[in-house]
Amino acid sequence: MVDFGAMLANAGQPDPIEPRELHGQLNKAQGYGKLWDVQGQVLSRWHERRTERDLVIKVNTGGGKTVDGLLILQSYVNEGKGPGLYVAPNKHLVRQVIAEAAHLGIAVTADVDSSQYLSSEAIAVINVHELVNGKTKFSDKRPTRPRAPIGAVVIDDAHAAIATTRSQLALSLPHVSDAYSKLLDLFADDLREQSVNGYLDVLEERKGIPMRVPFWAWREKLDRVIPILRAESRDGKPLFWSWPGVSEHLALCRAVFSDREVTITPLCPPIEHVTSFVEAQHRVFLTATLADDSVLVTDFGADPESIVKPITPVTAGDIGERMILAPQEINPGLEPHEIREHIWKLSQDHNTVVIVPSERWVAPWSDYAALVAMGDDVEAAVDKLRSGRHVGLVVLVNRYDGIDLPDGACRVLVIDGLPESFSPEERLRSSMLSAGEGVDDRQVQRIEQGMGRGVRSNEDHCVVFLLGARLAQLTVDPRTASRFSPATQAQLKLSRQVAAQIDKVPIEKIVSTAKQALGRDDGWVKLALQALRNIAPLPGKVTSAAVAERQSFEHAQRGDYQGAVRIIAEAAASESDRTTAGILLELQATYADANDPVLGQQTLAQARAKNTNVTKPRAGVTYVPLQAHSTQARNCVERLTARFSTAAALCLDVEAIIDDLVFDELRTDQFEEAFRRAGDFIGLGSQRPEHDTGSGPDNLWALGENIFWVIEAKTGAKSSAIGKRDIGQLSTSMLWFGDRYDPEATSVPVMVHRAVQIYSDASPIVGMRVITEQKLGEFVHALRSFGQALASSGWSDAEVVGRLLDGHKLAAGQLGDFTVRQRGVRN
Repeated sequence: MVDFGAMLANAGQPDPIEPRELHGQLNKAQGYGKLWDVQGQVLSRWHERRTERDLVIKVNTGGGKTVDGLLILQSYVNEGKGPGLYVAPNKHLVRQVIAEAAHLGIAVTADVDSSQYLSSEAIAVINVHELVNGKTKFSDKRPTRPRAPIGAVVIDDAHAAIATTRSQLALSLPHVSDAYSKLLDLFADDLREQSVNGYLDVLEERKGIPMRVPFWAWREKLDRVIPILRAESRDGKPLFWSWPGVSEHLALCRAVFSDREVTITPLCPPIEHVTSFVEAQHRVFLTATLADDSVLVTDFGADPESIVKPITPVTAGDIGERMILAPQEINPGLEPHEIREHIWKLSQDHNTVVIVPSERWVAPWSDYAALVAMGDDVEAAVDKLRSGRHVGLVVLVNRYDGIDLPDGACRVLVIDGLPESFSPEERLRSSMLSAGEGVDDRQVQRIEQGMGRGVRSNEDHCVVFLLGARLAQLTVDPRTASRFSPATQAQLKLSRQVAAQIDKVPIEKIVSTAKQALGRDDGWVKLALQALRNIAPLPGKVTSAAVAERQSFEHAQRGDYQGAVRIIAEAAASESDRTTAGILLELQATYADANDPVLGQQTLAQARAKNTNVTKPRAGVTYVPLQAHSTQARNCVERLTARFSTAAALCLDVEAIIDDLVFDELRTDQFEEAFRRAGDFIGLGSQRPEHDTGSGPDNLWALGENIFWVIEAKTGAKSSAIGKRDIGQLSTSMLWFGDRYDPEATSVPVMVHRAVQIYSDASPIVGMRVITEQKLGEFVHALRSFGQALASSGWSDAEVVGRLLDGHKLAAGQLGDFTVRQRGVRN
């Protein structure tokens, strides 16, 4: 027999590095003989820039990124730049990458300590949790053996990897641990200064706002914190795996409490703990959905100059067909249950996947779901959907990325509600980032990721339903719609044109339109293809704020706090967005505090003036009273005219407010903000004093004629009567009001609570009114009807608006109809 292997070894030809040639030389499986046009374009452009250290490759979902990534790594390995590491978001996708490598004829391994990887005979494929953790094999601090090296690394689904990186390089202690209790006791006074009610919610294990430890208190008490944390880092303790990645950066961390846990998170992920990643010669980030690449700089320390020049195909229109319908935008009067009923009927013929943000969102779908999956169960559910069989309606909990549902696996995709933040740090950061539009970039990103689950190639198609007014609103609001990728923006634009043809129709007509797409209506297919023509690729974007955030953190790590202050101050001074400027100024104050606490407090006061969700200064915040006398109808006209240009936008805003006007222990902060917005919408003076200044009532309404409602919102309470603590808070808020307003003013104490009786150990408040669940429902109905009436008649005429306020019982003198008198005592 002829030894062809020996002949090949003696041929002396170097292994190819040009990606197309490399692909041609591989022993591929049937069906992998040719590269897609998009793949070839990307690989050619990468090859032109292969010497750069950090590169971003942006390809639409289904554009063959995995093949690109594997070929890029093999090319680097052939060049002598190995070993090569491929990082996937989860174990499920690791298996998919390994299978794809087998089809290509590329040798892979799952063991980064194997001789095959270390000698560059095989590319290692791992999930991001193995790369980034406190005891990572890629750290100089690895105790048992030398760290695993990285020559070239590909981070697949970089957007998903970012979330993992942040959680892996942070500390978390559950509320049942002794350490949690010790830390809460240590910072009790500091938390009270920020918000008495917020601290009590944490102490009494009530759902409430996340409570951050002020940065000056963290600095002053860090010596007492460290022993508490070290005791939890021993084997078997909660911090065993995470401690090594954070322990050297505690001075640059933020601690945030909730009723369930306390998180301690560095101001930027200390990615240098993953030594091999930081020292890798080449780092390639694959992403489909990052409209803003700034997080690659802040979280991975990537080079901003390379990141702003992403590698893309010639056009961004190579995406699967999607008809995107928001039923409540088309017809605001539709009830959620009837929408779900008709989606379930669709699922009888088409596999339907519903993505919900958390477990509590499953209940409305429980009567319709053939399968509900969360956590580790998702993989099995995905396998069933991909088996080729009809499954029906499947609900996936909080799984917006890391799964592929091609072709018949998912023909109907439903995104129900906005993605939620879970850890205290995530919730805090989300509240700061969303201070302007009520939604942050990461929510938009996760929504786009979710919408991409149902189309995995440019030959695929599905119908996407967006449920919930707030979700529908962000797809039409120019401030948020522009954050989606160009292809998704084009599909949203076409879908809005479709929606205009079926405006205010019943749900049956909306579903009938969806069936046209599912039935491959020739006109729709051509229209959908036309919408994706000549779409420019997604440009690179790295904000100056992100660059400053990373650079200042690195200066602070070296002990150069003055340098950190200088860098972040320059970014804050040039930032036009008030929300972002406030966040930057708080960061500047944090670094300034290390050397000059007085300057830190002065800077923090400036931050608070721009973003009320940042830390309250030590000296407190000056309260600005509401006007005692104003004309409701005129206020209403001025505000609505300034805010809305179309009736549809106004109706969506009303529905977004109403979405959060609910009794829900997990959405108490959202209720207070929605109640503030509702008062503002109907022309009242409306504030959240406790949120804005750290003291006072949850909400305050100025009704005109020197009349005010002092409101405590207890929408998370489940007790059968109003408790002593809640009554005490309202009494304290009444005293607060008396200290700040005209003695002649009329102040009405109002409690938002399910109950109307008080417990016997509580002292009644004279004149107290209660907004019960029923009365809140009546107010919601009136607010919705008022919005619909404005949409029909317009809102530029104060006389007309005043008449509508009267007609819907929303005039100041009629609002008492939405309350009842507190009555009775319960033992």
